Amino acid sequence: MSINIKSGYKIIFLVGLIFSLASVFLDWYYFQGVLDSGATVTSWTYNALLGWSTPFAGGNLFNDHFQPQNATMPVVIAIIFVIVIFLSGYSALFHDVEKGDNLVKVKRFGFITLSLVTLIGFFVSVFPLFFLLPNDLYYPFMVYYDYELELTLYYSLGPGYWLQVISFGCTFPYALFNHSVVNTFEKEQSTPEKMVNAYITNAKEPFDLDRLIAQEELELESSRVKRKKGVKNEAEFIYEDFLEARGKK
Repeated sequence: MSINIKSGYKIIFLVGLIFSLASVFLDWYYFQGVLDSGATVTSWTYNALLGWSTPFAGGNLFNDHFQPQNATMPVVIAIIFVIVIFLSGYSALFHDVEKGDNLVKVKRFGFITLSLVTLIGFFVSVFPLFFLLPNDLYYPFMVYYDYELELTLYYSLGPGYWLQVISFGCTFPYALFNHSVVNTFEKEQSTPEKMVNAYITNAKEPFDLDRLIAQEELELESSRVKRKKGVKNEAEFIYEDFLEARGKK
């Protein structure tokens, strides 16, 4: 039953990986300003790999004035995220402790999967709280009208961010379930009986009780023979001394 549940989790997890990978290349945030006349005078878009970009050429003072500052995540985080996505996919497809794979290796890949979920959680929660809101980039969406400039400002999250939210829901159950299964197998292998059996299996020479008994009996027999030989030699030595003493007389 657990295998069937895990298979279902795995399929959902792989779908979540696809969403996560696609989100990196899509827009995460939109910021736009439109005059009452309908003309767009400022427009900024955020992408995890490219940062903030605008369709306007440089030197547009109005657009440059509204450029978001200090609202860009380090691109290295996005690169690491892509690498973790591929490693997590490889782990889910080719490593499974329930199929007899190496427990240590599966456990290491399990930590990578947990790291993936942690990174997704970082994007979903930390990105808006520490990069958007401190820069007056409202979350998740907002429409604000500036009466002085007669300008309507539009703030909204893009499809890339929403795919991150969906992927978190898809990847979290499998990561948690897989971690639980690995811990269960690890506890089972840590029992005294399992440890003794593993030691005997991995020993260079097989444990042969009959051979050990035969060796012990051989050593005991050899010790008895030596003792008997020693007694015989001592008796002969006394007898020879007796004959010598008698001849002298």
